[in-house]
Amino acid sequence: MKSGSKKLFLLKLFLLLILVGRLTFLRLVQAQESMDSLDSPELIESEVNNENEIIRAQVIELVEEGEREVAGVSAPYQLLKMKLLIAELGEPEILLEHGGLPVAQLEEFRTGEQVFINFYQPLSSLDLSEVVTNRQASISTRSRDQQLLFLFVLFMVMVIVVNGFKGIRSLLSLFFSFVVIFFVALPILLRGYDPSLVIMLLALFIIPPTFYLTHGVKQKTHVAVAATVISLILSSLLAITLINTMNLSGLATEEAAFLSFERQDVINIRGLLLAGIILGLLGTLDDVTVTQAGMTFSLKKNKPSLKFGKLFSEAMEVGQDHIGSMVNTLVLVYTGASLPLLLLFINNPHPLSYVLSQEVVVEEIVRILVSSVGLIIAAPLTTFLASAVANWDQIKSRIVVK
Repeated sequence: MKSGSKKLFLLKLFLLLILVGRLTFLRLVQAQESMDSLDSPELIESEVNNENEIIRAQVIELVEEGEREVAGVSAPYQLLKMKLLIAELGEPEILLEHGGLPVAQLEEFRTGEQVFINFYQPLSSLDLSEVVTNRQASISTRSRDQQLLFLFVLFMVMVIVVNGFKGIRSLLSLFFSFVVIFFVALPILLRGYDPSLVIMLLALFIIPPTFYLTHGVKQKTHVAVAATVISLILSSLLAITLINTMNLSGLATEEAAFLSFERQDVINIRGLLLAGIILGLLGTLDDVTVTQAGMTFSLKKNKPSLKFGKLFSEAMEVGQDHIGSMVNTLVLVYTGASLPLLLLFINNPHPLSYVLSQEVVVEEIVRILVSSVGLIIAAPLTTFLASAVANWDQIKSRIVVK
């Protein structure tokens, strides 16, 4: 710090952020305590009535495969010899009928593959010496957790190798975010609290620890935290306005519709849509604010004579390139995620205005535009704050003189 006034300014900013985080934490603790005192009959009932058993198994032999006539339609099938990977039962072997139903395409399995079998009744009630039919059980999905574990380990190794100790800090920050989301946010949402309020409070709670843990307690981090919070609030207001004016229900996707059916009058699906937009925006703002703040302070360090206006303009020249590349990245990411949806609409005979008015399309467009607007707000705002902090002594002297 070059002056006591700048240090005092940063200290006040830091204390304000700590206060916000503290209040948010206390609010979440109170909410969690009140939730623990509540009973959840719906959850208890669903657990009691759910007699299905999901068991991991391995294909050890393809006994038979072919086609059979079912309701006048040719239906492919496989007869698989499976080993149930249950150590307590001695890993018993069964014959499982896979397919044999009139479906568009049968997913075929080969020897050595691991899968998850969904038994529609307790395993103890079945005679495992006989063929388990498709009315008693079916293969739910392939086992992919081991491949995901390898991918995650590869990701962590590359982060540490490339970024060193800073990579370790970023992984700790990522772990902290996941803990807060999965062990605080999701349980609260399942209890029926307003999703948009919960995610906004959690975002304000997550931002300071993750930023400081990843990037250190520096001037650029102080500025990035402040700019991220302000940009997030402004973008959230825009998202709320768009959701209300367009009358979006949040039920465009199958997952949302299923969740609404399972948790009727418990989860605010419309608020969940807003919460998803806020959470997605938070991840993109981190990159823009930290990079822009760091670049502004680097310019000031290399050219100490730069005044506020000149520093802001030079930093924004780089910031404009950053905005352009990030907006393009966002569009491509969301487009890639919605590619099957786009293929369904590309040869649609209905008018373009009708297609664009479909809620499933509007939701994706709103996500892209809100995230893009958030980035556009964040870049100049971060540059402005960083330029002001870097030239704080000069700005204060002008104010005192006047």
